[in-house]
Amino acid sequence: MPDSPQASPLAELELALAASRSDRAADAVLAALREHVGPVELLRTAARVAASRYDAASRLAPHALPTLAAAAALRDAMDPRHVPLALLQAVVLVAAEKKLPAPQRPPAVVSGEITHLGRSALLALRAGNLSDAEPIFLGIVDEGWERRMAGEILFRAAVEDPGEGGHKLLAAVATWRLARALGFRDARTLLRPAVQYLVNGEPAKRSYAVTMTLLGKERADLDTLASGGKPLDEPARGRLATALATPTDEACAAAILGMLRDGYSASSLALGIGIEASKRLLASEGYHPELAHVLLCAHSARFALEFTRSSDRVYALFRAALRVRSPAPHLPSVAVAEVAGEDAALRQVVEDLASRRPREVAAHVRVYLARGHPAARLVPVLAYHAALDSSLANQGHNLQLADACISEHAATGPPEFLMALAKSVAASPKDVTASKAWAAGLGL
Repeated sequence: MPDSPQASPLAELELALAASRSDRAADAVLAALREHVGPVELLRTAARVAASRYDAASRLAPHALPTLAAAAALRDAMDPRHVPLALLQAVVLVAAEKKLPAPQRPPAVVSGEITHLGRSALLALRAGNLSDAEPIFLGIVDEGWERRMAGEILFRAAVEDPGEGGHKLLAAVATWRLARALGFRDARTLLRPAVQYLVNGEPAKRSYAVTMTLLGKERADLDTLASGGKPLDEPARGRLATALATPTDEACAAAILGMLRDGYSASSLALGIGIEASKRLLASEGYHPELAHVLLCAHSARFALEFTRSSDRVYALFRAALRVRSPAPHLPSVAVAEVAGEDAALRQVVEDLASRRPREVAAHVRVYLARGHPAARLVPVLAYHAALDSSLANQGHNLQLADACISEHAATGPPEFLMALAKSVAASPKDVTASKAWAAGLGL
């Protein structure tokens, strides 16, 4: 009897992921890479399985899809030889995540006049009405400007509902970015979990209510607030830090409103809020997933804010500020010896990461950047080390933080983002057994 034909690597990967076999999934990825299957097709296969088998009834945040989005984004930041490590960590997390035993049936979609559908989708998302929100929203994601409107609706609904500690906004932005990275093929499948989680997750409207009450009481002109163009100067950065350390949401929102009225741009304020989030992560002891989420939420809010130029975008700014609001961080003072030369400084960062010295590596990253050494050499090193520890141990946070921090640093230039990334990676649960085996299989 002839042997049955061997399945293609992509088919093997799909079967392994559906069966929740992390080992088989990793082997399938390695086999596919040996056959020169591109990372995009591997990401697409993993994303399709993760999205189609997402268990909405679990009410759990999807971690695998944001981690796949991070792996997709990090391709531009990493040494091409190391990209497969990030991909493998994301794929393993897809395999381990709780899934339905069979894919969801294809979603129903509603067609009609696009503006009316957009309003209806937003109302249904706000009301938590999945039976209406899903077919209406998914009906408007497939084409040009209609797709952009769908993104604005999804982000607006996620900004309005900060439930689950900001995971709703994070999931909405991450799945959108993943769909975009994959050319919006299978967009309805990929975005469906974001809609389901947004509607099914635990609602929490208080911070949005605080914002709306303040804006109404102050008779705020959203168009004027959204059009300010003044960047943050040094006094304004101090003013923002004070605002984010206020004891109440109401005081924080009022302070942010005051800065908008003084002409500071929403985009520059969002960047400043991200820096403050990274400072809180830097000041924390050990590995701190909660503060990592705060930084990821601030990054997602900035993406949502800059996705649209409409006046509604300022809601994302308030959302980020209220999520970051907490006592002022006390950054530790770590004295480290300065080494001479760019190569030696980079080797010191690598040594600190390998030896798990969180405070020291953050300080050495600060020194490296302060001496004018190029971030273009540092970034691939940090991204590589973020891909070494098991995603099962850190739930994909290392890759997600690498994506967010590298992106924010590229946009703003201050050292805090890369310092926070280095500190978190050095403090993360150490488990490099799988990545060492993969590196050997990849000839690294």
